[in-house]
Amino acid sequence: MFHLTDIILFWIPFGLIAYNWMIFPVLLILVVRLRRSVHLGRESESPQELPRVTIAVAAWNEEKCIGEKIRNCLAFDYPPDRLEILIGTDAVTDRTNDVVRTFSDRRVRLWTTDQRLGKSEVLNRLMPLAAGDLVLFTDADVLMSPAALRMAVRRFRDERVGVLLFHYERRNEEGHVAEGLWDRYENWLKRLEGELGAAVGVYGWAMMLRRSLCRPIQPETINDDWVLGTRPFRWGYAAVYEPRATSWTKAEKARVEFTRKTRISRGNIQAFFMMPDLFLPKFGVKSWVLISHKLLRWVTPVLLLAMLVGSALSWQVPFFRVVLLLQMAVLLTTPLVLVARGLARRLLLMQYYVWTNLAMVVGYWQYFFGRRLVYNWLRTTRN
Repeated sequence: MFHLTDIILFWIPFGLIAYNWMIFPVLLILVVRLRRSVHLGRESESPQELPRVTIAVAAWNEEKCIGEKIRNCLAFDYPPDRLEILIGTDAVTDRTNDVVRTFSDRRVRLWTTDQRLGKSEVLNRLMPLAAGDLVLFTDADVLMSPAALRMAVRRFRDERVGVLLFHYERRNEEGHVAEGLWDRYENWLKRLEGELGAAVGVYGWAMMLRRSLCRPIQPETINDDWVLGTRPFRWGYAAVYEPRATSWTKAEKARVEFTRKTRISRGNIQAFFMMPDLFLPKFGVKSWVLISHKLLRWVTPVLLLAMLVGSALSWQVPFFRVVLLLQMAVLLTTPLVLVARGLARRLLLMQYYVWTNLAMVVGYWQYFFGRRLVYNWLRTTRN
């Protein structure tokens, strides 16, 4: 017989985590099958219907990759007269602006300032300059397949679609797809959620919006991509996912990923306080997906801590004794994530899960108790 303490500190947290990872995906599959008639984002095959597209890139000190980024965008299989590339920079201290100016193609435009504004404000300055019907927001170190743009814009024939998320991959330096069980799982979830118009796994690597939805965001916004990509739910628009619109970036080391995840965690808390209404039942399936996919992920560190405490308090029960020993074993071996390579990384799935949640804890601490950063520029060191 379970005690009340066991139920509150162990079984409820365990149930919520199990729901997030196992029950929610099953329910998602069932809901998608029941709503197959929705057909969000029907494709348009007629070339003359292709809309004008603006590619918006906010960059800071990206001289090592901005040239390749622009060449990649110019190589899209898309009518040249329907494409423009806006590069926005602020107070760069390297040759980023000089590299952009070497491109004589009239489709490439540079907006820059000597004043330090931060990424979100640079995006705010680029939005009014966009001439396209659709705006593709993408990072400077992200590359895309030649057909990606054409595949993406077809989904906007459906007027209900306001946001489109690209398929993404992280690849190692040799160009092969990195060991990314997490990425493959997230892409799979986004595909299902996109069938319902509720693709909430937003990443700024590659995300397309209708220009009418490109409205200013608060300059101090940390996760500008998530705010831009989720806010249209308020206005009745759907967010879909296109698996054939492929984007990829470099797979980073565990330490770099840890820093990135702490920044994202700070932004998650900030975004929740900015847009708490999106989690209300009035948004229907979208709020259900937000709560099930995102909110439960954000509180997982608290749930894991509760399970650890609950197991320790019930140490005298054999079941909880075994569970506690397993939890401690995973915690103590989590630092191996920093040095593991190849097959060893696949054997450390639970440790990677804990590592990710530790990054969230650090991010939350920084948000509530740390020094608030004025400028939202986080970029990895380019080789």
